Amino acid sequence: MFSGLRQLLFGNKMASKDCCSGPGYATPLEAMKNAPREKLVYLPCIQVKQGKKDYLATVCVDPADKNYGKVIHRLYMLHNNDELHHSGWNTCASCYGDSKATRNRLILPSIGSSRIYIIDTSMQRTPRIHAVIEPWEMKALGVTRPHTSHCMANGDVLMSTMGDENDQNKGSLIVICGKTWKLKGLWHKREQATKY
Repeated sequence: MFSGLRQLLFGNKMASKDCCSGPGYATPLEAMKNAPREKLVYLPCIQVKQGKKDYLATVCVDPADKNYGKVIHRLYMLHNNDELHHSGWNTCASCYGDSKATRNRLILPSIGSSRIYIIDTSMQRTPRIHAVIEPWEMKALGVTRPHTSHCMANGDVLMSTMGDENDQNKGSLIVICGKTWKLKGLWHKREQATKY
């Protein structure tokens, strides 16, 4: 079934598991079977006390490493009370077979401050902040409260948001350029935002 689906989606070039030249796999099953075991995980750590900075913890999960099970790095965000939310990657399985695509930016939306952090994970054990999309940039599009990121096949990132420029309930989708890390605009027409 999966090979037929892969054939349909990707053509002859993508019909075998030997073709994976990008950062993803054609199916979750293929990733479970063929991907190497993770050696590091990144965990957003949210501070519950006001006046504290959230941080991204890098945890070693390689049983062969002396630091197995330990936090080996903490990357503190720039502002207090950001409230990091659902993280995601700049590149995912939608870029399967794209040899130029790399999974090296972690997207951290901050639902509390309406800020979006772009984290450079090129130095995997010691990630750093690469770019920040500020609340005023979000409000210029009529949105706030970024929630969940979704990588797109063209390299851009789609982000759901939960508020309008006045923090009132409104569901929207924004597009972030995967090269400049600037907002490109709304994914939908402004009048198509979802009220809830």
